Amino acid sequence: MEQLYEKIESTDLRPIRQIVLERLRKAIMAGTLKPGDRLVETSIAEGMGVSRTPVREAFRQLEIEGLAENLPRRGTIVKGISKADIYEIYEIREVLEGLAFRLACANMTDIKISELKNKLLMMEQCIKNEDIKEYWKTHDEFHDSIVHQSNNKRLIDQMKQIYEYLSKLRNFTLVMNKRREVAMKEHKALIEAFEKKDELLAEQIGREHTINAKKFLTKEIHLF
Repeated sequence: MEQLYEKIESTDLRPIRQIVLERLRKAIMAGTLKPGDRLVETSIAEGMGVSRTPVREAFRQLEIEGLAENLPRRGTIVKGISKADIYEIYEIREVLEGLAFRLACANMTDIKISELKNKLLMMEQCIKNEDIKEYWKTHDEFHDSIVHQSNNKRLIDQMKQIYEYLSKLRNFTLVMNKRREVAMKEHKALIEAFEKKDELLAEQIGREHTINAKKFLTKEIHLF
């Protein structure tokens, strides 16, 4: 909670609204702000050293994203993420990630493909070493690198949001070990599609990657 209310550094040149929103969203995703917690506009503004306007704008965006709600006589309350929310997010991810991979395939260079292969090797080593924290760090870099190759700013922003939402499922570490082996095969197949410059295959693999992840969670964790 302390980090949430730290003053925003003057060296951070991002829009204030974006910084406030990202901090609040991250706190909700991490469970620092729990469902039912009240978001106090004045406290957050004073703590971060900003005016109330960007905080109010961040609240509205959180409501749009379903992470908070405004209740009569109570103000803005944290909703968190429900099982239904996660199901909907997976449906959206299936389409958007497929699109991102197709666009990325058209822009993929030999150098970028080589970088992705190195990321895969690093992920495999993390699995062998049971270094879960480093695995997820490299995994995120792998996906982010591909999405950025789409050269579509709005799509990149949407995927960043989706990845943040789904990161909470990483609490199921032991069960996710089973999924990792299959996911690695899917990652390798994706790189092969990039090498072939097969955009439609890259999109198909991207969508199947998400569908398989959702099916796995349904079966193993009974999430939905």
